[in-house]
Amino acid sequence: MKLLKVVSLVSMVFFAGSIVYSEAEYPKIVPSGYINTRYTADETAGAKDGFSLTNVRVGAKGDMTAKISFAFSVEGTNTDINNNKMLYDAYIDIRSIKYFGLRVGQYKYRLTLENVTSDTDLEMINKSLVVSSLVNPTRDIGIEFNRSFIVNAVKTDCYLDVLNGSGMNQSDENDYKTIVGRIVVSPVKGLSFGGSVYDGRISTSSVVKNRRGLELKYEYQKIMCKAEYLWGKDANVKKEGYYTTVGYSIIPEVMLLARYDIYDASINTPGAKNKRLTLGINYLIDKNLLLRNDYEVKMESPEIKNDLIVTQLQVKF
Repeated sequence: MKLLKVVSLVSMVFFAGSIVYSEAEYPKIVPSGYINTRYTADETAGAKDGFSLTNVRVGAKGDMTAKISFAFSVEGTNTDINNNKMLYDAYIDIRSIKYFGLRVGQYKYRLTLENVTSDTDLEMINKSLVVSSLVNPTRDIGIEFNRSFIVNAVKTDCYLDVLNGSGMNQSDENDYKTIVGRIVVSPVKGLSFGGSVYDGRISTSSVVKNRRGLELKYEYQKIMCKAEYLWGKDANVKKEGYYTTVGYSIIPEVMLLARYDIYDASINTPGAKNKRLTLGINYLIDKNLLLRNDYEVKMESPEIKNDLIVTQLQVKF
């Protein structure tokens, strides 16, 4: 019932936006969102195979003027017990304020390539171990300053975020503000590399939460490869990990993928390292309909039966 009310509200927003748009150039409002349905076969002892509705995200986005745009979304399948509010994205973008642009509200902060990439555009169904572990929560409330410029045909994108550091739909827990920075350089077509930092404090006792990341991505004709390294510190516990993903399009609609990733939950603690090999094949049925198939081989010592096979059908709009 709660989800139906949200869908009805968003539908009214779309309808009202279409009426205004027919009378004037602005605002330009369009619906956005996606639905993911999965079948999972899990070898882990006690795990149940079956179908699941993993994401039902609906929202709206658009331009209010030539320089002001917005995005809004709610998640109908959010099961986070610490944050059970459905609101995900709610921000305003202000472009070209002389030297930079602004983003204000609740949004994905700019830490790591995989985090800032929309879930609908990720190659694999599940994110890498290191990103899903160290970039959590993925959204926060604050303000972002951004700037892109080109010098001698080299494009550089710069981002600086000032955030509460408490996560989605949460007020600040302390007097510190979290600072996130990211720089991405694109010297030639298809190649980009960069780095990101996260400096923050969490909880009322102001526990240190720091992150440092490096990223690389290259696309050429049918080949895609990307890699990231991420280091983190929570209080006195240091963590790190990396992943490498390669893909090859055998035809425009079908891509073969492989990813190897490692995450060490405590650098100084033996046995805290997790390794995983993921093999995948994606089939783009239509521009808005994608079928993903992943086989995750988890590597522990001693060996445990906990491999995972996931098939996901995604429709986006």
